[in-house]
Amino acid sequence: MTGRKKITGVTLILAAALGIGGTAAYLTSFDKAENTVAAGHNTTDIEEEFPNITPTPIDKNPEYKKKVWVSNTASGEEGFNVDCFVRISLGYSNNDIGKAVVLKNLDTDNWVHRDDGYYYYRHILKEGETTAPLFTGVSIDSSRLDDTYLDLLPEFKIQVYEESVQSAGFSDYEKAWEYYGSPV
Repeated sequence: MTGRKKITGVTLILAAALGIGGTAAYLTSFDKAENTVAAGHNTTDIEEEFPNITPTPIDKNPEYKKKVWVSNTASGEEGFNVDCFVRISLGYSNNDIGKAVVLKNLDTDNWVHRDDGYYYYRHILKEGETTAPLFTGVSIDSSRLDDTYLDLLPEFKIQVYEESVQSAGFSDYEKAWEYYGSPV
């Protein structure tokens, strides 16, 4: 082999070795990173003001103070509690007596009743805030109640159920709850 061919051969071998080394280093290189994403969560509570009462005879259309609202409580870990939309449903221990219930001072400005039986709060409930009360009293309209249920009246109960959904990413309560009902 001539000197020129030897130099060319050595140069090609050296270039190939450097190319392989650089490629191998590239393919085996990695970085380490920590995931700093934290999930938020809704923490809401039903609040009620319902004093002890003495039953009133049904013929007087009894009326009772009962105030119901929802609070978005802080979790104790700053930045993890999220703003949300809330809804409330009411249930009755006896549906026949429940048909005679009249909600006093029902707030239809801040709450809307939908066909699914829920009362939806129209506004975002921010961390640490409370909703306006859904209602402030309850009465039983005796004209809507059959006399056979009068004996059950002292045990009658109104059950309050509440749900919340994160508000981020939604322009209003309707879109948030629509997505909650069918996310796909």
